[in-house]
Amino acid sequence: MKKIIVIILVAATILNIVAGAFLFLDIQQMDIPEMALTLELINITADEAVLQTTLSINNHNSFPIILQNLTMITIDETGETINHLTIPGGETKAQENRTFTTTASIRFNGSLPNHLTSRLTGTFGTVFFGIIKKTFPLKFSIVTSLNNILEQFMLPQIHLAANFSDITQEGINFTGIIEITNPNTIGIAIENLSANMKTETGIHVGSVNIQGETIPAKTTKQLTGSGWILLKALDAESLQMTLTGDFIIYVAGIRKPMNLSVEADIIPPSLERLLSDLPTEASLTGDYTYTLKDGLHDTVTFTIKNPNKITLLATDITVQIFRVDGTKTRMISNGTLPDGLITPQSTTELQGDMFIPLTQLWPRRGERFIPDQLQVILRSNVTIQGLNQTIWIGVNGYQDFPFHRFQ
Repeated sequence: MKKIIVIILVAATILNIVAGAFLFLDIQQMDIPEMALTLELINITADEAVLQTTLSINNHNSFPIILQNLTMITIDETGETINHLTIPGGETKAQENRTFTTTASIRFNGSLPNHLTSRLTGTFGTVFFGIIKKTFPLKFSIVTSLNNILEQFMLPQIHLAANFSDITQEGINFTGIIEITNPNTIGIAIENLSANMKTETGIHVGSVNIQGETIPAKTTKQLTGSGWILLKALDAESLQMTLTGDFIIYVAGIRKPMNLSVEADIIPPSLERLLSDLPTEASLTGDYTYTLKDGLHDTVTFTIKNPNKITLLATDITVQIFRVDGTKTRMISNGTLPDGLITPQSTTELQGDMFIPLTQLWPRRGERFIPDQLQVILRSNVTIQGLNQTIWIGVNGYQDFPFHRFQ
């Protein structure tokens, strides 16, 4: 019996020695596993950046390998450690690919570094039958550029508009309207905003300052500011509104400012739309006298009410006088009145002289000896002194002929 036990022990020892020898030779032929280390930004907020570390192992050997004591230290370009983490290791079987992942939150202080350097250390090795253990040191580095962090941010979507309201002798009140959409996953801030208005020829006509605001993630806000533009802006074909300011990103604990500049073409308002009420309350009267030299002399009085707070100017005032015979009309005089200022918030009278030659008063075929009425038509352009833009107004009045009608 003892002899059998001794034989078994000797055989087992020889077998272990032979197996160990083959395994030792196999270890000597071991290929270093292919390893890939990546550092990826998977989320970012105003307070922190979440980075995912991925270690990929490709074991080409005919036996398993074990990764142990994996530690990664990440430093910035100044050498300051900003992250220290442990990656869970484990066994990778023969001819197997395996991936180890872990995440870490990083906060930057002061400024965003250009790149991060991550150093991975640990050991990898093999264990056979729980008897032979062979380990090798593992150490390599990876440099990760952080420029793409800011590249992931999109500029806010900005739309510009302007509302024009009160008009005075000094200028036009306008409200700059800025609609800002933040498409990013973190909040941004808009600061130091100002908008300038120029004509298409580059003449500066006004500006406005706008209060800054914080725009939360995936949010649209409307900002407004009031200012004035010069009256000559009304004569421009278009106005160019230029918005400048600072676009602030708060990312992973840092404040990153960027310049912001947006332009938009604004169609200037019409004078007619700006006036609170058009001066349409107008009337005509005539004071007729006869002279042997000039015929019928008519002193035309043009009365117009201006409800606005701005002085207007009546120009190109034309007057036509027609005799009316039943349904038939004939122009008997055509002239103009001198330009005149229309005072604000009051009624103004503008006068001028019209003459109707006696030859025009004589009846013609189909006309009565004395016309039924005289029709007076007045047309005028109304504007603000110094502007080219005008408003057209007209008055149509009927007056009795200054003779008693003959039957």
